[in-house]
Amino acid sequence: GMAVVVQRQIEPAAAGVLFTRNPSGGSEAERTLAIEYCPGLADALVSGAIDPGRLLVCRETRAIVSDVRAEGGDAERARVAVLEHVPGLTDIALRLEERFGTALDIEWAIDAAGIVWFVQARPITTSRAESGSPLTSVLWTNANVSENFPDPISPLLYSIASLGYYHYFRNLGIAFGVSRRRLDAMDAPLRGIIGAHGARMYYNLTNIHAVLRMAPFGESLAQAFNTFVGADRIAPPPEDAETWGGNRHRVSQTLELGRIAACTAWQYARLGHRVRLFERTADVFAAATRPELLAVASLSMLGRSIASFLTIRTRRWKNASLADAAAMITYALLERVLASCGHGRGTVTRLLRALPDVPSSVPPLRLWDLSRLIRDDAALGELFADGDASRIVHALRGDPRFREFRAQFDRFLEQWGFRSSAELMLTLPGLDERPEPVIELLRQYVRLDGDSPEASMAERAVERRRETFRVLRSIAVRSPMRAALAWCLVRWTQRSVTYRERVRLKQALLYTRLRRVLLRVGELLVERGTLRARDDVFMLTVSEVVELIGGRSMFGEGVADLVLLRRRQHDQLRALNPPDTFLLHEGEVFGARTEPKREAAGAAVEAPAGATLTGSSACGGIVTARAAVLAGVGEASRLTRGDVLVTRQTDPGWAPVFCLVSGLVIERGGLLSHGAIIAREFGVPCVVGVKDASRVIPHGAMVTVDGNRGECRVGAPR
Repeated sequence: GMAVVVQRQIEPAAAGVLFTRNPSGGSEAERTLAIEYCPGLADALVSGAIDPGRLLVCRETRAIVSDVRAEGGDAERARVAVLEHVPGLTDIALRLEERFGTALDIEWAIDAAGIVWFVQARPITTSRAESGSPLTSVLWTNANVSENFPDPISPLLYSIASLGYYHYFRNLGIAFGVSRRRLDAMDAPLRGIIGAHGARMYYNLTNIHAVLRMAPFGESLAQAFNTFVGADRIAPPPEDAETWGGNRHRVSQTLELGRIAACTAWQYARLGHRVRLFERTADVFAAATRPELLAVASLSMLGRSIASFLTIRTRRWKNASLADAAAMITYALLERVLASCGHGRGTVTRLLRALPDVPSSVPPLRLWDLSRLIRDDAALGELFADGDASRIVHALRGDPRFREFRAQFDRFLEQWGFRSSAELMLTLPGLDERPEPVIELLRQYVRLDGDSPEASMAERAVERRRETFRVLRSIAVRSPMRAALAWCLVRWTQRSVTYRERVRLKQALLYTRLRRVLLRVGELLVERGTLRARDDVFMLTVSEVVELIGGRSMFGEGVADLVLLRRRQHDQLRALNPPDTFLLHEGEVFGARTEPKREAAGAAVEAPAGATLTGSSACGGIVTARAAVLAGVGEASRLTRGDVLVTRQTDPGWAPVFCLVSGLVIERGGLLSHGAIIAREFGVPCVVGVKDASRVIPHGAMVTVDGNRGECRVGAPR
């Protein structure tokens, strides 16, 4: 029925509209927001009956850069009221823009008591710029992708990643039985899944969410994806975006849904077998690209190795992506089912502790074994007391006294040396090429006493089994059927997380072996005089490298000059520092002219003692200890046993460090990121998504990590 609304009307001293992006165009349009105001109610302003006062405000500094006054005494009093509230108006308006994910046209009013009221907000759909064309906002984020690619990327890596992400999502759609018509509709956003801003890789969340909305339960999938990667915004759909429901006939939609359900069940019926197939594929490629084979390979043979990698990345990656999707979906379902039974996210993380067969937990165990050998051998102990890792490596290679230890050390590097920080970057050497970081970690491990990491993991596994029994029993008291569903989801999620980590291990193996192939190509092209240095090969795209190898490059004689040009441009891009998440208009690239508001700009401002920083619980437990704020795993020597590690993000290269810490606070990453998974393996209280943690927590301060509540409390420095 009809309701009658009785509501007090605001009697404003001033009212008006605020555009979070200046709609008048010009070079400063993206750097300023516009405020128009008048005395009293804003109806005269909105109808165009008066010329309002107008302010342009810098989005970054909140400074007024233009002040056009309206005429009349009442207008001056309104101006004074507005000027007093410019910082508050600006701050809240930009928060609303962030929440809605698009530029906004906001109506507001300031009453006689000085209270600011926001009346309504709507997207700015058109610009008064010269073109007059609609403005479509694109939401970019480096959540999760920066874990794999933490540094500025090369043109070669970007060209491979663009192909890889397109086929990753498209092949998943084919595997799940999505119709050809729907796949064709997805094609355009799929080709723009990633982008490069400031030479860093970013997800185009607008395109990813658009693709997911074309699938059944699209909004839930979009939210599950955000949880999976650690993103905190859902991109609003464009006005003409296609969704699962759309205008399709209900019968055809039902038939497609049935086909998707059947295909999905078939794909996951033997997921373990599919993961093993992918592992064998990676091992075959690794065996064919051993250093001794590459040393005598011709350019054509190397070209076939590159083609083999591309075939795996574009056509044989489905089994790996199925494991990713399984981890994302089962985690989201488990979290939802447990929440409906009164169990929060902390319960979910406790059920995923110390999972068996997670590859990332193995390197710390092997390093522990090596460290015990050092402790038991006086000569080795004396050697590792030397502070120079390079001298230690040289001595291990040349001194016959260390032959037995060297054999085990080399075996570790062969089996796990490719598993390191920035392992997918191609341009950076792994531990198997530069083992000095392993030496530094071993020196830390030698000083450790007490139980081995393996014993700690065994204890965590016992706790996980007890917690699983307790949770399922509490659910069964109220609903045996729901308890059975929860039990299945717990097992599926545990297996999916393990499968995902296994394929990520082989992904690192593939990329590090491709690096060897490319460096050998670079060496041969230097010998031919095509390139000046072997690393110049990374300044080319993969298609350009293939054309050079095959003698099909249109501008082959000028490649060296092209590399010089790209290096200069790459250096300029590296100097930019894009924020983690930002909005740009469609077709724009982050740069000096289009730089959006930074989310984490400014110099480090230490959080005061007693401040509480919030994030998401990744592993339960509470610990209070000294904070060790590290920029990268290379700074692990600054750690002391029992510290709380505070860092921007982690990757597989951090896994050996987790045996040294008592807690973990990470700025970036989702609940299924490597840091979260390995923290659960060792039972380390962990909070992820703590914004600006490494900037505001002082190194050496006492902190309390509450992994149950997803909080970090900052105390005074020690």
